[in-house]
Amino acid sequence: MFKYPLLFSLLIWAISSNAQVKEIKGLITYNNERQSGAIIKNLSIHTLTISNDKGEFAIKAKTGDTLAIIKTDYNSDTLLVMDQQYLIIQLHKNPIMIKEVVINGTTITPESAYAANKKEYKEIYFLGDNKGIFFSDALVNIDKLNNALGKKGHEARTLQRTLTTDYKNSVIDKQFNPLAARITGYKGKQLSDFIADNRPPYEMAIKATDYDLVQYIKKKLVGDKKKQ
Repeated sequence: MFKYPLLFSLLIWAISSNAQVKEIKGLITYNNERQSGAIIKNLSIHTLTISNDKGEFAIKAKTGDTLAIIKTDYNSDTLLVMDQQYLIIQLHKNPIMIKEVVINGTTITPESAYAANKKEYKEIYFLGDNKGIFFSDALVNIDKLNNALGKKGHEARTLQRTLTTDYKNSVIDKQFNPLAARITGYKGKQLSDFIADNRPPYEMAIKATDYDLVQYIKKKLVGDKKKQ
């Protein structure tokens, strides 16, 4: 008989819980086409990964965990992990009109969403930090060297770039999409195609006034009508 039955029970429970964690593989698609650059977050244990050039991903999870799937220009979605061995996740397009979301009286802007993501996933900024590898006298910072050369460091920097790209696209969408819808009069797929073909670069979007963007849209609209 065990002297500390409660401690033994907790130990068995911990071992059992850890044993349930496994690597789940999957595929991200849209209209039967593989999608790279999608972020897959495990909301239960706060880890994340990104789909590769073939749309494939692998993430640690256990039964009952919730995965969130996020990709620019597509609806975010969640998935409950059950006993699946392989996940095929189909993305759906976002509505064209991008509106600011208000939660508890606070407006969620691209800037605040980006800041929240950086705070929530601060680990990727530590793992991806490859600066300051060498101390004085040619001494090496082993952690920074591992970050620079290791797989985790590479993946972390890829995720950093993805979060930054998502932020920049959100800024462009907020400035450009409502004006494009109003000036062109397009709707549905026609509007989606116009925005996809004529979205301005981020550097232009952050500097341009509404007047500048209206003139830009009108110029692109002339070219678009000539192609029709």
